[in-house]
Order: sequence, then structure tokens, then C-alpha cells
Amino acid sequence: MLKMTKQREQLLAFLKKQKTPLSAEMIYAKLPMGSMNLSTVYRTLDTFLQYHLVEKTFLDNTTYYKISSPEHKHYMVCLKCHKMIEMDCHVHGIADEDALKNHFTITGHDLTVYGYCQACQASL
Repeated sequence: MLKMTKQREQLLAFLKKQKTPLSAEMIYAKLPMGSMNLSTVYRTLDTFLQYHLVEKTFLDNTTYYKISSPEHKHYMVCLKCHKMIEMDCHVHGIADEDALKNHFTITGHDLTVYGYCQACQASL
């Protein structure tokens, strides 16, 4: 069982309020000054991953974290302003069929779509 320290409680409460995934550096920058250092953020996120409290996704060579959810999501990322737009996952059925056919066990997947959001399209 995971022992919930004050810092873990603070980080978990913060993550629950977020609408999009954040990198460890982004999380650290948004926490109250002096509440924890960056290495504590990383260690706590790793611990949360072990207990399946958060999930991580890789976007543009950066690891982002968000609260675990039963609804698996993917993201569209604007190449100009880096806005992240959540999209539903439609990969499960297709991947599961191919995995079954090839005797493959899927442990996870990641999909990111890149392009330009409506606001940035106007300035192209």
C-alpha cells in the first residue's frame, strides 16, 4: 500500500485538476514555490506510475503525465502553439485483432496526431 505523504497528496491533488498531460518540468513550474524540488516531482511520478495512479504518454520526445483514467485518450498537438486537444482512442479494436492473429500480447500503445489548431491555421 502506498503511504501518502504531504508532498504526494499535494502532487496527486494538483494532477487531478489538470485537463491535459504535463511534463515533470511543467508540473514543477506550476507547483507553489518551494513546496518540492524537481527530483521529488520525478520520484513521486515514478511511484505513482508503479501504483497506476498516473499514466504517461510521449509527445515530441517528452514524457507527459496525467491521472490514470479508465478511458484511454490520445492527443492532437498543434505544431505552432503546442495546444493539446484530447481525442478518443479507436485503436483498441484494430490492435486487439492483429495481436490475436499474431499471438502478441499488447501492454500499451501511444498515438499522437500533429497539425495546426483552428487559431493557428489563420496565421499560416
